[in-house]
Amino acid sequence: MNNVEIEDFYHHDFTTASEWEVFIARLEEIMHEWKLCNTKIGRSLKSGDFIKCQWEKNTEKLHFADAEFVLKHYKLKLEDNDKDSSLDESEDEQVQCQKDALNTSNDFARINGDHLEIPRYYGVREFLVLKSAKQESVRDETKLRILLSSFAIAATNADCNIPTLVQVQEPWQNMYLGTGIGKGSCVHFDMVHLKKIPPHCKYLTGLITLFKQKVSEGCGVRLDPVMVSARFSYLLKDWTTSTWTQEPPDFDFMQGETLGVVELGKLPFGVTFDPIAELHLFTTWPELSENVVVDSEGFTDLEPQLAPEWSVQVKMVPLPACLLGEYLIDFLHLYQNQSTLVELLGDAVNNVQSLSSVFNILTESRIPTISNVVSKATMKKNENVEGPISEEILLPILYFLFPDADENSKTPYGDVNTCNVDEDQWKGIKTCTMDSLIWRLAIVAAHCAHNLGGVSALAQLWFEFVQEIKFRWERSILIPGIAPGFPDCVRSCLLHQKLQLINCCINKKKAREECAHTFQSIDDDDFETGIFARAESEEEEFFECTSEESTDEDHSSTKTQQKTKYLLWNKPAGRGARHPTLKLVKTGDPLYLPVTQDPVPKTEDQFEEDAQIMIQLGTGKYASEMRARLMNASLLSDMESFKAANPGAVMEDFIRWYSPRDWIEDEGMDEWGQPKGHLSARMLIPDNPWITTWTSAQFVPAHRQKRMFDDTKEARKVLDYLNAKRIGQISELLLPVLTHAALYTLSQQKQDALPNLPDVTRSILTKLQYATKPLQQNINLYKEIIRDIEGVEVLVAQVNSLQHKLGDKDDSKEFTSFLIQLMRGKEVAVPGGNRGNIGGRIKTMFQEAQKAALAITSLNSDSESENIEDGKYKTFPEPSCKEFILRTITPRPSSTATPQPQRLYACLKRDYIRLAGSFSEDTTFI
Repeated sequence: MNNVEIEDFYHHDFTTASEWEVFIARLEEIMHEWKLCNTKIGRSLKSGDFIKCQWEKNTEKLHFADAEFVLKHYKLKLEDNDKDSSLDESEDEQVQCQKDALNTSNDFARINGDHLEIPRYYGVREFLVLKSAKQESVRDETKLRILLSSFAIAATNADCNIPTLVQVQEPWQNMYLGTGIGKGSCVHFDMVHLKKIPPHCKYLTGLITLFKQKVSEGCGVRLDPVMVSARFSYLLKDWTTSTWTQEPPDFDFMQGETLGVVELGKLPFGVTFDPIAELHLFTTWPELSENVVVDSEGFTDLEPQLAPEWSVQVKMVPLPACLLGEYLIDFLHLYQNQSTLVELLGDAVNNVQSLSSVFNILTESRIPTISNVVSKATMKKNENVEGPISEEILLPILYFLFPDADENSKTPYGDVNTCNVDEDQWKGIKTCTMDSLIWRLAIVAAHCAHNLGGVSALAQLWFEFVQEIKFRWERSILIPGIAPGFPDCVRSCLLHQKLQLINCCINKKKAREECAHTFQSIDDDDFETGIFARAESEEEEFFECTSEESTDEDHSSTKTQQKTKYLLWNKPAGRGARHPTLKLVKTGDPLYLPVTQDPVPKTEDQFEEDAQIMIQLGTGKYASEMRARLMNASLLSDMESFKAANPGAVMEDFIRWYSPRDWIEDEGMDEWGQPKGHLSARMLIPDNPWITTWTSAQFVPAHRQKRMFDDTKEARKVLDYLNAKRIGQISELLLPVLTHAALYTLSQQKQDALPNLPDVTRSILTKLQYATKPLQQNINLYKEIIRDIEGVEVLVAQVNSLQHKLGDKDDSKEFTSFLIQLMRGKEVAVPGGNRGNIGGRIKTMFQEAQKAALAITSLNSDSESENIEDGKYKTFPEPSCKEFILRTITPRPSSTATPQPQRLYACLKRDYIRLAGSFSEDTTFI
């Protein structure tokens, strides 16, 4: 035990006598861990390597005294790291950073990332940078020299010849100083950052003079001409009306009866202002000799129109206001609103009668014209529920939702059973058919909530909509724009199912009324004859002719007729068609298909309620009986109809028709010439529900049975359901349809510059399929879907803006590829430079911006106005940024030294100047 304690106590290396030496040793250790020793020369850099290739990064924390630092290693990951075969031994004597300093393929490369401005400043592909871990500034000269010397000693000991840099001054200044030592040379990385530009450094001539003084200091040799690469940047951010034409949508229906209601069925798309914040034009002159270019205060050859290379980069507005996104977000916010219609519209909601609403005027038995509706609405204005939507705006909305009220409607409903797009594209979304009533209602509701008065406008619209549904039910007028048939609980939303149920009730009601009207229209003589004939027939036996009996004029004289005798209480009733093959097992009479009650239509929430009732009944005997009774209501009705249509039938006859799988055929034929058979095993179980139900079934035709579906009661339930909805519940009902409509609007945007747009749309579609399935909506999933839609809307708006600014009528594949790269935030070369179509559009935009700026600042001066009219103004403004890279090879520090590469990067802006130089010295032949 004591030995272990002694070993733990003496495990430190006491050969490092000071904190400084510990710090150097740790730096050297990290360099060995990262394998930075004796690195080989890589291949020559190619154009775009700094931007296209990835930068590998390693990070390590270390301490020096009481200060904490972070050491980072950056290395460009090239596709081919093999040594360049063109290198000879003399060139191999240089270190990597010296070779990269003379490479012009990645000049002025702009890389996004922490410390990745260093490759642009010094042109290096690999470097180490040391910075304070707490973002503290390193200003003390002594501290700076200690850090630089420590770095240099560690690199020398580890035989690491990559640049070692220290971040100094304030972090926002991005200043880096350091050295690169190896192979008999030393590279000094120096930087100057000033807020005020010295007068002699404002132009290229002064920078060349400064560079020569720095390089030739102490050399005593005549320098070769300096090679110059220059880049001027021009900024455009004040767009004129010709470069941005999109405005917020102006729906004509909001201004009265101008152009109708065409826009009502559309959702807005786009942004309210230009999503392109800035356009940067870069004009580049690569590798010019100082002898062929002049840039001074009095004259310059560096005019943008003469630049051999043009490239552009755009900066987008971070969060532009999107029209479609705002519609969806505003509607989504209503989800939490628990206000009732009475709270928003007043107590008059409870007192309004069925015909007190503007909606009630639309669907009278005789379809009125617009003028009649307007006149009647004016007369009953004092009876209407007041809201923010005026009648002049409300009426077009009503006619848009219920176009059957206008015989000259321009917006009728099409076939609500089919979609006007590829069905597979929207398969799985549980909402409704496109351009159906619910589809239009959701879009109009979004218009009301966003533009026509907010929550109160939506409440007014919903109230009028419910009143119209109520009016149509009372007048037996079908609701338009709703798919026929039973509620589609699988493919349609709950609100659509409710309206389908109302239409089912209306159809039932109309059929019952028509039947009653038929009986009432019988003449009195015919009615009396029918009574006497029935009385006479009751005294005799009932005979019914089979299909084999003759129906000719000598029907009464034919002796071969087959008659079936029935008792008065056992007459067949409620017969439909005769079964083509089956006969009754006991009597051999033909089997007739009974007229049965239609299945009970139910909506999804009703099925959910039934399921909950079944679960709540429990598992006892009484619960089982109640469950069987609830489930067998339809079976009992069908059995009673079958018995009434087929007197003398037994359960085997019913099973053969109703459940053929439970009838198992045997070999041989019975006495009536049909295959023999017997009931299945489950039908032979004693006291099973089928047997008990058959035993209790009476001889009652369908029209005498108690209605299984009470259309009046069910319609009232739906109307009460709709009338009791709060604003949040209305939003929940319409949100799936509105989101579907928004996604459809998004899918209509075709952009070649966004090749992944269809994939993104399909991804949002998949989320919407999951969101619309449950009865209770997942609001968080809708938030995610709306964010995705809004993001795509921004991208499409950006492409549209760039296409309008830079495109032409004959957009080619080259232009599409140009837009794709531009949308990715990259700096993209302009095809054809300043002589191409895109270059011409750019010049025009700068020219118009210059003209507009001059017109604003001229203050209507006569002389300046004349200059504007004569076109005597510059096409381009002053450069927002000037960048120069100066290179030369010269012996340093003396004339007898080996020639070394020298490089200076200069960046001049209005508020600062930055000079970053890598100056090499020969450490062998001084």
